[in-house]
Amino acid sequence: MSSKSIVSDLNVCSLFQAERKRLNLSQKDVANFLGMSSKQVSRWESSIAIPSDKLVQLASMGFDAAFVVTGNRDGVSLVNKESIDVESAVDAACYAAREALLTVYQAKRLKNELGENGEFDAIKSLSLIEKATRILAKAELTGNMSNDSIRDVLSVISND
Repeated sequence: MSSKSIVSDLNVCSLFQAERKRLNLSQKDVANFLGMSSKQVSRWESSIAIPSDKLVQLASMGFDAAFVVTGNRDGVSLVNKESIDVESAVDAACYAAREALLTVYQAKRLKNELGENGEFDAIKSLSLIEKATRILAKAELTGNMSNDSIRDVLSVISND
């Protein structure tokens, strides 16, 4: 095996791990989905590139297979960059992030899960905030922001 091939395999390993973490999945989650041991998933993240048939299976779980192989998020290129109003997209993303934080905070408050002085540990709730932001950003960017969007976020939080 050439040194170039080894470097490429290690790059795929690190990109696979990054994609798994982006999806907030554990090695065990991935292993269970594929019906194999988490030890094998660990190997894919450290030294052995993931077999293409397994990557195809993981695509149905939300993995961006193109990113794992190339390091590029091809899904973004489907949008015509010339037609994007960047300032509006940034405004929508910021609005969604603010609303996500507030919604998660309110849900935690209602569930009596705040600190003694009413503080909110955003780091411990980061995956919930990310899920909420995704729901709200999509709704805002598509012009579908409504009470249903907030209900979708609350549903995700209540299932946590």
